[in-house]
Amino acid sequence: MMLKIIGGLLILTACGLMGIAAANKFGQRPKDIRRFRASVQMLETEIIYGCTPLPQAFHNISTKLEGALKLFYSMVSEDLQIGCSNSFGTSWSKGLDKLLQGTNLDIADKELIEDFGKVLGSSDREDQKKHFGLFYIQLKQHEEMAEEARRKNEKMYKSLGFLSGVVIFILLV
Repeated sequence: MMLKIIGGLLILTACGLMGIAAANKFGQRPKDIRRFRASVQMLETEIIYGCTPLPQAFHNISTKLEGALKLFYSMVSEDLQIGCSNSFGTSWSKGLDKLLQGTNLDIADKELIEDFGKVLGSSDREDQKKHFGLFYIQLKQHEEMAEEARRKNEKMYKSLGFLSGVVIFILLV
C-alpha cells in the first residue's frame, strides 16, 4: 500500500510539473515579442539615425544580443555581406526561420515579421521611419494578444496538470 502512495505522489508531481511546463510556454511568447521589438528598435537607430548600411547594422546588433535573436541578426548580416541571396527579403526569411526555431513566436508573428522584412531597406529614411512605427504598433497588438492568451491558458494548464495527476493517483489507490 505504501508503494502505491509513493508512486501516486510521484505521478502527481510529474503531472503537475508537465502542466507547469506547458503553462510556461504561454508566458514565453509575450517576452519573445518584447525582446524582438527591442532589437528592432536598435535596428531602427542604426539605420535611421546612424545611417548604417544594412549588413553592418545587422552585425552591430548581433554583437549586443544573445540566443536566437543573436543568431537571427548574425545570419542576416552574413548572408548580406557574402551576397548569397538575391535580395534582402530572402536573407531576412532565412534568418527568420532560425529565429522561430529558438523562440515561442507563432505563425501570425512570423507573417508579421516576414512582411516587415519585405519593406525594410526598400525606401528612403523617412518612409522607413513610418514602416518602423507601423511595425511597432502591430507588434504591440501581437504582444497584447499573447499576454491575453497567457492569462487565459496558463492557469488552465497548471490546473489541468495537477488535476490529471490527482485522477491517476485516485485510480491507483
